[in-house]
Amino acid sequence: MVRITLIGFLLLAMACNTSRKEEAKEALQDDSTLVNIADSSNAGITDSIVAVADTLHIDAAKLIGKWMQPVAGLDKEMQGFQLKKNGIARSINMYTLVYEKWALTHDTLLLWNHSEGVKDTSTIVDTTIIKALSDTSLILFPIKAAEGYVERYRKQ
Repeated sequence: MVRITLIGFLLLAMACNTSRKEEAKEALQDDSTLVNIADSSNAGITDSIVAVADTLHIDAAKLIGKWMQPVAGLDKEMQGFQLKKNGIARSINMYTLVYEKWALTHDTLLLWNHSEGVKDTSTIVDTTIIKALSDTSLILFPIKAAEGYVERYRKQ
């Protein structure tokens, strides 16, 4: 009897977990849920880097704004992106890479983009892990990058 109850409980738990994963996938595909503010427990920390663990939720409000970095080889030139409250993203000084929208899920920043002037203009989703975030600094790890590679941005 105990075994049957335990097996039933495990099956129920697995079913609940599967439905949550499906809901998360649907939310990412639905444009109406672009900015998911999951937790604002870091909102009171001012300008100190917040170390990000997989289970920690980022305060999406800290991501709103213009994030810039030097252009490789042209240190006086800057490039980056702007994240707006309504889920819209814009490229800054990147004329062929056009950002369209963004979403935040836990510690993962998703940026939808396409390339201008290229024959195939399909939309691509850049997936990056937020390694650190403060009021003025953002450190991202693109999931397709080599281990240890990070992109550093400063808020303008």
